[in-house]
Amino acid sequence: MITQQETSHAGDRALAASRRRWLVLLAVGVSTFMSALDGSIVSTILPVITGSLHATVAATEWVITTYLLVISGLLLGFGRLGDIRGHRTVYLAGFLVFVGGSALCAMSSSIAWLVASRALQAVGAACLMATAPAIITANFPARQRGQALGLQGTMTYLGLTTGPALGGWLAHTLGWRSVFTVNIPIGLLAMAMGVKFIPRSRPSV
Repeated sequence: MITQQETSHAGDRALAASRRRWLVLLAVGVSTFMSALDGSIVSTILPVITGSLHATVAATEWVITTYLLVISGLLLGFGRLGDIRGHRTVYLAGFLVFVGGSALCAMSSSIAWLVASRALQAVGAACLMATAPAIITANFPARQRGQALGLQGTMTYLGLTTGPALGGWLAHTLGWRSVFTVNIPIGLLAMAMGVKFIPRSRPSV
């Protein structure tokens, strides 16, 4: 016979598991928002970068193009790597690369340096984008999975929509380098949340 105390403990465990799942979604949502944000935030400050680094318009456009091309080319590969090495491992490594790439972008003294740094930043973003849906799928039951993935998708569109306005405001008030430096504290915070809340995952192959 199940005692009242056992029922209470089971309820507490279920509540804790439910709370942990939403904290996982919060951590993943921050990374999703940040990755999408950086895909659009630079678009409004290209003229500022062009003037500051004494570059041509054609060269500066590679700051955006490189980011999108690298992500598109690496998504499938990093998704497979997550299957082999564990999605949490690839996800957290992606944060390190993304934050490091953001710091290098902020320190860029030439357009070539900035484009190369954006490529590195995009490698980290690809790690985050490729593993985030798998992490959510693994941590949510089937009945909540659609809702969780839908909220993650909302963070993607929110990042893409917010980027241009936020980029213009940051460049106007703090300078164009702040568009990249803002990723550092947010990225480190989100990475700490991932370490704390996302459980270790076993390779699926």
